[in-house]
This record gives sequence, structure tokens and C-alpha cells, in this order.
Amino acid sequence: MTLSGDFIPAEDDLYDEPLNPVIFGIELTPKVLGILAALAGIGLAIFLFQRFVQPVRLSNQALRADIAEKENQLATQAERLEEIAKLEEARDAALVQRSNVYSLFSDESSMDTLLLDINQRIKNSNASIGAARNQISARGIPPIIVEAQLKKFNPSGEAIVQDGSLGEEVNDKLKRQTYNVEFSGDFAQTQSVLSNVERLEPLLLIRDFALSSSETVTETVLNSQGQVVGQPKQRINSTFQLDALIPTGDPSVPPEIAPPPPPEGEVVEE
Repeated sequence: MTLSGDFIPAEDDLYDEPLNPVIFGIELTPKVLGILAALAGIGLAIFLFQRFVQPVRLSNQALRADIAEKENQLATQAERLEEIAKLEEARDAALVQRSNVYSLFSDESSMDTLLLDINQRIKNSNASIGAARNQISARGIPPIIVEAQLKKFNPSGEAIVQDGSLGEEVNDKLKRQTYNVEFSGDFAQTQSVLSNVERLEPLLLIRDFALSSSETVTETVLNSQGQVVGQPKQRINSTFQLDALIPTGDPSVPPEIAPPPPPEGEVVEE
């Protein structure tokens, strides 16, 4: 059978249409679809990273920075606490030393008993003559023995030390209570009394010390044979001023520390 006048397309022309979908003129072949899937995966990964991972990452970085800052603050605070502990320890040691130094000085309570203390030292210097007096009295002979006697103990006033006589560093930190003292006795008694006064607990200063001889006394003593004989002895008068130094402050209270001077050129507001 013969066809005439009609067009019969070639066999190849029957298959010119694409076998895969076409979008925007691009045939979605498996290769293209793979590339598009890869790009979509990359885009999705970028989106997820920006949406979820990046905020967490930035938050972790900020948290690590905050932790590092807190650790530095704790380390600095620990150093400061250690430094404060050392300063407090040094302060306590200084207060103990200050209290020990202040204990060497006089105080109001020791001043109340100072007269009794000195008078007792003078009486103690007569202790060695008691036995001789008793032996002489037992023989019916009136004993004539030189005894140490306190003749005067008069306070002459109290004043704060400000004249630099004890050093400029102690000006206004000590006050001076002065007593005019006079006693008499022989040489050995005088030496004993002065030595015992130096051993008194409060810090005392002796000023304007003067010795003068008084009348000669014929003292009754026992010789090596046990006989009562007369022996001339010179009575000595001792006069001096006794200064008791008393701190003006409380040793248990730390002294006030003056603030450091401002830097040069800086104006201090009043």
C-alpha cells in the first residue's frame, strides 16, 4: 500500500522530546538532580549552622570568656585575701609589740603605789641593821644607828612631752609626771636605795640628782670581839627629780595612719 501526499516522520524524529522534566530550560537529569541535591544539602547545612550551631557556638565562646574572667577574679580575690591575711598578721604582731613596749612605761595605777614602792625600798635598805640593833639593845646600851629615811616625796605636776627632750618621735605620745624626792642614809644605804629604784617596774627617769653630806653620827656597832664600840659615820642626803613616763594613748588601739599625700599637681577638694 502506497501513501501519497502525506509526511511520514523519520524514526529518529519520534524521540526528540526530553525524557526528564525540564525546569527553566534545564533538563533535570540524574546528574543535575545530584548537583541540585548537593547544593540544597549545602544550603540546608549552612542554614542549620547559622540557625542553631552558630548561636550555640557564640554562646559557648561568651560562656568560656565569662568563666575565664570569673577565674581571674577568683585568683585575684584569693591573692587579695592572702595579702589581707598577711597584713592582719603583721598588724597583730605590731600591736603585741606595741603593747609590750607600752608595758615598760608607767600608768595611772602604778602612780598610785609609787610612793609606797619607794618607801618600801628605803625600809628594805635598813633590814641589815636590825640584828645589830637588837644585840646592842640586849646589852642595855641605847643603839645609835644611821637609818635610811624618806624625807620628801612631792608631786610637782604633769605635762605632755613636747620639747623633744626624749626625741622628736615621742612628742605628744608621752606625758611626764614629776616628783621631788629626798632621802637620807649612809653610803651603802644610798647605793641600795638607788639601785632598787631602778628596778621598779614602771619606767622612771632620775634628773637633777644631787648628794650632800649631813652631820657625822657616832654609830654604835659590834666589833670583831662582840664589843659595842662607837664608829663615826657620815649621813648623806640625796635629792633628785623622778619622772614617771605615761603613754598618752591606748596601746590596744592602733594608731591613726595619715592618708598619703596627693600626687603632685592634683587638687584636693575640701
